[in-house]
Amino acid sequence: MTATSPRSLVLIGAGHAHVEVLRSFAMNPPAGTRITLISPHPFAIYSGMVPGFLGGQYDLNEAQIDVSALAARAGARYLQSKVTLIDADEGRLDLDRRPSVLFDIASFDIGAKPLIDERIAQIDRVVMVKPIEIAARDVSRALASPPPEGGRAVVIVGGGAGGVEIAFAAAARIRDESGSTVSLIDRAEQPLIGRSDRASALVTQAFDEHRIVFRGGRPVLDVDADGVHLSGGEIIPADLVVWATGADAPGLFRRSGLDIDARGFLSVDDYLRAHACENIFGVGDCATLSTHPLLPKAGVYAVRQGPILTANLRAALRGRPLQPFRPQGEFLSLLNTGDSKAILSYGSFAWRGRWAWRLKDWIDRRFIRRYERPALAPPDSSMGPMTPCGGCAAKVGADSLARVLERLDIPRFDHVTVGIPEADDGAVFKIPEGISGTASVATTDLFPPFSEDLALVGYVAAVNAASDVYAMGAEPAAALAIVSVASESPRHQEEELEHLLRGALDGLAGMNIPLVGGHTIALGSTLVGFSMHGFADPDHVLTKGGALSGDVLVLSKPIGTGVILAAARAGHADADWFTATTQSMQRGNGPVMRLLVERGVRSCTDVTGFGLIGHLAEMARASGCTAALDAAAVPALPGALELLQHGWRSSFHAANENAKANEGDARNPLLVDPQTSGGLIAAVPPREVDALLAACKDAGEEIYVIGAFAPPSDRPVRIA
Repeated sequence: MTATSPRSLVLIGAGHAHVEVLRSFAMNPPAGTRITLISPHPFAIYSGMVPGFLGGQYDLNEAQIDVSALAARAGARYLQSKVTLIDADEGRLDLDRRPSVLFDIASFDIGAKPLIDERIAQIDRVVMVKPIEIAARDVSRALASPPPEGGRAVVIVGGGAGGVEIAFAAAARIRDESGSTVSLIDRAEQPLIGRSDRASALVTQAFDEHRIVFRGGRPVLDVDADGVHLSGGEIIPADLVVWATGADAPGLFRRSGLDIDARGFLSVDDYLRAHACENIFGVGDCATLSTHPLLPKAGVYAVRQGPILTANLRAALRGRPLQPFRPQGEFLSLLNTGDSKAILSYGSFAWRGRWAWRLKDWIDRRFIRRYERPALAPPDSSMGPMTPCGGCAAKVGADSLARVLERLDIPRFDHVTVGIPEADDGAVFKIPEGISGTASVATTDLFPPFSEDLALVGYVAAVNAASDVYAMGAEPAAALAIVSVASESPRHQEEELEHLLRGALDGLAGMNIPLVGGHTIALGSTLVGFSMHGFADPDHVLTKGGALSGDVLVLSKPIGTGVILAAARAGHADADWFTATTQSMQRGNGPVMRLLVERGVRSCTDVTGFGLIGHLAEMARASGCTAALDAAAVPALPGALELLQHGWRSSFHAANENAKANEGDARNPLLVDPQTSGGLIAAVPPREVDALLAACKDAGEEIYVIGAFAPPSDRPVRIA
């Protein structure tokens, strides 16, 4: 392994052990390692606090960990997906709706699923307790909905610790609802089987206090519109069924041919390493220690595995000896009874009281604090600005490129006569049917990644490049890719190229634009862009000029991408903020452009790197007007204003702020924030504004009135 070919470590799942790995790597990154986290959810909910959230004792944000931000602080790329197949020999992970990811070492912490009949799992009123991120949301939403006339019936299936706590939480949540009931069903004769008789007796006593009906020794046979069918013929009416039975294995390891136990869980040795696969580790509920096959699937073991897994991953990356994990024989259990009390049990000892709840609350909050995103503060100047990319050029290997193009299965378009399949010196395409225009419009756009998720970057790059064509009132007809991949091993170059192009193809497909060719090189860093070609009516090409005094200024997207992307790269942006930002960046400007053209738009441009004021100043100068901007009407992406108030800025912010070309009001930092794949800003005749707003609303498109053009003055932009 050379210095330019770092080892690839992939963490699959954001369970309790993996968040500890990320925390450790954030403090002390392993040298020469590419780290990837793959998880379907950007937040990980701490299972110990879920009952408190369902019962109204915690807000959701108090019970969850922002794993995407934690990954950023650890220098890891985060991919929001799940693994569908493992090729241990090739070191490859197939992902759901994404290109494959390569690994030298992979670690799995993906949890388990409840034991449930697949038919029952498809019934709307049934919520499976795993994955917990989805279950917490769905159960909370169901309990918050208006109850049916006569009260709601909540049924929990499974009398283990999880089911017991959910029953208490549900009872606390609906205690004031007249006629509502909570029932817990289990095939065992008493709740909390496997714990001490004393603990079970305390649970039964608390059930009586909270009017929770326990039906023991009654296996569930079926669930349908009538309710929950029990052995013996009894039917329990149910508006909500929470399925919290014992753990079932994910099918991933069986499908992938790995060594599994009798129930399908990944079988691992004392070093948490899969048998016969030294490059695969497994922890938490998804794995079984072969030396302790009866160890309960309990979160306490996953928490304790975290430090050992961290040490062993570091050791495996360096080729050093591993440490064994020794599970404890007994562990402290604290069950939330939903009434500011808890049941503490350890071995044969058990007790219930408020002090036990205070202890549980202190332990749980301390756990969350270990992994929470730092409070917003001005960025650390020692991080330095994001530097522009550079390096020496070299072509990507022909074999690598050919393999990627073959896997991408690039679609054909009727108007493309010579494209990628022909591998000629250039592309040939005609004006597509349906485009009324003969004027050719061509643009080029290129930028470095704003995220480690290269499929997302490729998607946004395609949308961003097409935006320049749309801003001129044209329809794109073809795209040529310009891609540089980092000069690592050919294996990693191929993975990087496939992720970029797969994302780009998805973005182009959403706009019905064919990829007809391009150029790929290997540099010291990654770049992606497109040369876009389109057609427009030569008599109605839109430019930055053409606005008249009195025209209304409209904007089609909120702004703030620059500051949010900067904070996200440092691990300081909320995952919801980043998601809202990337969703905005992935939304193409074609639909809005067509509505603007229908309403007689006079001038248009897209908002990108120079910020709103910079691009608005260009329009004003070209039109010989002054743009009167209503700053209060400018929409901001979630989190943008909060970050700006705490001193966060994009690396290009200062250049925009100091640019004489702006000649606007740089005191409002949002207005000079550089945008990636921003919206269109346009001058619309006043008589057409109401119709435009109505048309956009009907089409589900955003549009905001942010000012108007006025007669020329000493400044091209004035802030109202």
